[in-house]
Amino acid sequence: MTTGARSADALFQAGLNSLSRQAWPQAAQAFAQTLAAQPRHMPALLTAGQLALQMGDAALAASLLTRLIKLAPRHTDALNARGAAQLALREPALALLNFDKVAELQPQADFAHANRGLALLAMHRPADALAAFDQALALRPDNALSHGNRGNALSRLHRWDEAIAAFEAALALQPDLHLARWNIGMTQLRLGQWHSGWQHSEARLGLFAAQGWQAPSAAPRWTGEAPLTGQRLWVHSEQGLGDTLQFGRFVPLLQEMGAQVVLEVQPPLQGLIAAALPNTEVVSRGQPLPPHDLQCPLMSLPLALHTDASRLPPPLHVQADAALVNRWQARLGPRSRPRVGVVWSGNPQQSDDIHRSIPLATLLPALHPGVEWISLQQEVRPWDEAAMRSGHAQHLRHFGRELQSFGDTAALCAQMDLVVSVCTSVAHLAGSMGKPLWLLAAHTADWRWLTEREDSPWYPSARILRQTQAGDWSGVLQRVSAALDGMR
Repeated sequence: MTTGARSADALFQAGLNSLSRQAWPQAAQAFAQTLAAQPRHMPALLTAGQLALQMGDAALAASLLTRLIKLAPRHTDALNARGAAQLALREPALALLNFDKVAELQPQADFAHANRGLALLAMHRPADALAAFDQALALRPDNALSHGNRGNALSRLHRWDEAIAAFEAALALQPDLHLARWNIGMTQLRLGQWHSGWQHSEARLGLFAAQGWQAPSAAPRWTGEAPLTGQRLWVHSEQGLGDTLQFGRFVPLLQEMGAQVVLEVQPPLQGLIAAALPNTEVVSRGQPLPPHDLQCPLMSLPLALHTDASRLPPPLHVQADAALVNRWQARLGPRSRPRVGVVWSGNPQQSDDIHRSIPLATLLPALHPGVEWISLQQEVRPWDEAAMRSGHAQHLRHFGRELQSFGDTAALCAQMDLVVSVCTSVAHLAGSMGKPLWLLAAHTADWRWLTEREDSPWYPSARILRQTQAGDWSGVLQRVSAALDGMR
């Protein structure tokens, strides 16, 4: 063994030692040093690639694993990990090629077929995904995760009862599989089964705890039974900005019951929600906890309040700051055509984002020429950057970093005659502002948009335009264009 090889092996072992201590940055540095000393060190290429994926750098992971596969084309661990990286990079067709190869090399490996199912779901091919999960379960019937993913495929096919049965099968095998129980709740809510849906959706708190979340308060949890008169109730947001806007409507009901509510929200929303709830102490997440007697997660309020469609309070009345409205009015300039705000993508970390977001390259050619299109989102995702530089983008006014806060977004939204949005926080903002909202919904829409109906009990100003086929936005965009003909 050469001196260089010994040095590379020593560096690699140091990386493994750091990895065992969960010192990920130090491990990554040691693996990089290993590869600098010996670029063809296959264990380092594999481990560094897997670690990069775990640390959220899917592009680096794919690059490292590709180097390894060039050296060892039949390396199933590398192929499987590269497939996972390509899924994270929104390249499910490439991911499927990797998983197909693993399944070819190891046909009895249930995980290869299960991963094929994940890629096929991301490619909007739920029937094929279901077949892949069935194949995985034929090889390993006791895999709870495969049962849960089978439930996801059945949901995409709108086979709701079978989906719930699949989630229940996952729970029978693994009772602490919180995601499966949460998925039962989301399915029930989607079907209008509110009471049982809210109960099952409590499983999300167990999932968050398993992921390291700790409730910041030791105060007793309010579940709806204890009287609230004279009690300070701390209500804390827990998920996205849109969820906070949507569920903030329950706070006045608590005050009617005698509670002094302290509402914790994400910092970008503090000003907007404080103005919408002038009799409520609204604090930003991360500030010291104010004194309180009881606590309740924001999205558990519907369960505690026995909420169903007949007892749904109106949305928060959100208004943009007047000074910001004036600033954006001047920035937009004179109005010559109807102004339509558009949002095509949400948080890429959201588990369902590949289904709910529209590729910008798909959206831009469909923009109706008779209106002035205004982008209401700040960031352009990496996979949309090329489309934003294309000629079609000249029909879309995009302000990017000029939208310095969510208050700016609200002020820009206030200038719109209509907001056209996928399921993301700006849709909730527009609905809370009472703006006409056309919600572009995936074939299997988020639970809150229910099924089939074109209106929403959550937002009276909303109209829902749904995909008729999984992954096909063209029909939805054609309906948007036809409806906009009346605005010209």
